[in-house]
Amino acid sequence: MKIVVIGGTGLIGSKLVAKLGEHGHEAVAAAPSNGVNTLTGEGLAEALAGAQVVVDVSNSPSFERAAVLNFFEISTRNLLAAEAAAGVGHHVAVSVVGTERMPENGTSRRRSLRRR
Repeated sequence: MKIVVIGGTGLIGSKLVAKLGEHGHEAVAAAPSNGVNTLTGEGLAEALAGAQVVVDVSNSPSFERAAVLNFFEISTRNLLAAEAAAGVGHHVAVSVVGTERMPENGTSRRRSLRRR
């Protein structure tokens, strides 16, 4: 099964890609460093071609509240549209446990964005 990991070169993503590969999946690490940018849409169509699953472990390049919100709104919108166009059947978003205890952190808003 082809599984694309958005943020697949980062701390969590790289471990996930390795683990998926160990289990026999075609795991693709997708990140700006290898030409896949969810903010601009660059490389998304190519990366998602033939994928059955997308796992999003991406992270905002900024921790400033408005910038984080902007990143996840645009990134998620672009990613979901590209997934629909590619016929991807499953979207998994990895979130951080305990963010409700840090309401000032913009990353905690990610969870509510995924439900839209």
